[in-house]
Amino acid sequence: MARPLLWLLLMGKGLRAALPRVGGLDYQAFVFAGALAMTTLFSGMFQSITIIWDREFGFLKEVLVAPIARTTIVLGKVLSGAAVTFLAALLTVAFAPIVGVRVTAREGLLLLSVLALWSIAVTALGVVVATRMETFEGFGVISNFVVLPLYFLSGGVFPVEHLPGWMAVLVRLNPTTYAVDLMRHALDQPASFSATTGGAVLGAFATAMVALALLLFRRT
Repeated sequence: MARPLLWLLLMGKGLRAALPRVGGLDYQAFVFAGALAMTTLFSGMFQSITIIWDREFGFLKEVLVAPIARTTIVLGKVLSGAAVTFLAALLTVAFAPIVGVRVTAREGLLLLSVLALWSIAVTALGVVVATRMETFEGFGVISNFVVLPLYFLSGGVFPVEHLPGWMAVLVRLNPTTYAVDLMRHALDQPASFSATTGGAVLGAFATAMVALALLLFRRT
């Protein structure tokens, strides 16, 4: 709860002094979708640290020799981590009135649907990273190397229009961009891409991450 609250109040208010309105929105309202994406990214990635913990203390070996399909183990890790990540995002949604964002019942349902899918995608990404890591320190370094570019190149901090060419390409290749954009669609805020495009990219990314997690875990 501390991370999004500090970001929305301190960073949001600080940058609001320089950028009162972005894309027709008050700056704090503009970064709200980005704060949701940030919360989900950090929470979802670090849910998977339990894989390294289990490997470090030998529990993973016991699980792997149990009469349980590895597919079940991976899906259990992804879904349980996604559930915790979704709850963290839900707590962040509660900060909406603080930054002047009003969420109707319909908008809330749409937003929760996007957050649920994004939670699964990010948690599966975390499983992919954790499966290849041997130490807690390595996981922490790689996680930040993955999470921070995904967040800062998502349009959650600044609009994606009128960027330098190389940055515009990275932004459009970033799945977080489409997650943030879908959240803005759900909140009835100005968006850069169609909801169909955003939904297709996000669904494809979630499917790809779950499939990759299954593939890599089978080789563990």
